[in-house]
Amino acid sequence: MANQYRVKTGVKLYTQVLEQVKSMIAQGVYKKGDLLPSEKELIEMMGVSRITVRKALQILSEAGVIETRKGKGSFVAVDASELAPASMDLKKYCESFVQATRARLLLEPAIARQAAQTATPEELEQLRKNVHTALPMDRFHDVLVEMVHNPLVTDWIQQSHRLETDPTLSALIPPARQRSMSPQLEAQHQKIYEAIRDHKSEHAYFYMKEHLEFVLESYQEYFAMFY
Repeated sequence: MANQYRVKTGVKLYTQVLEQVKSMIAQGVYKKGDLLPSEKELIEMMGVSRITVRKALQILSEAGVIETRKGKGSFVAVDASELAPASMDLKKYCESFVQATRARLLLEPAIARQAAQTATPEELEQLRKNVHTALPMDRFHDVLVEMVHNPLVTDWIQQSHRLETDPTLSALIPPARQRSMSPQLEAQHQKIYEAIRDHKSEHAYFYMKEHLEFVLESYQEYFAMFY
């Protein structure tokens, strides 16, 4: 029986564990309120490590699919119907978000590079004040694009930003998931800010590219797992 849950090579192990748990819920093996198998049982069922199981359960918890209670285990928090395939509109939104982030990757590293060359003390102070905003799209990026003083570039980038601040995204990405990403996003913002402040233009370019690649990869992975 357990063999049917064994993971395969070529795909991230925690993603496979996550999908197996989702499948068991979707098929009614475990219903809302039911206690899932323990970490030890999942390890034995799927032939993976404890770290892999914990990573999968963490993502499911952040997504609101399960609720983990200290000392008691993980409980199903959704009905099977809530794990049904996403509508075409949601899929289109997810794809639009990905395309917008890819477009930002083409422009924002160059914007960061220029800002490192031309930023005034006043602009740097505004950027510093917004380092610790860590939504997918936030005031930090708005301040940065305004620093190049090019209305066409500003308008174009802000159109992409509007898609990424659409309420749809907040509905798709639960607050717990967003909070789990915040420390990494803020650390990346800090590196970008420091490079611009120190007029290290190539560092600013690289750190912005690294930051947006992280955002793109994180959200693509999440959309693939849940939508």
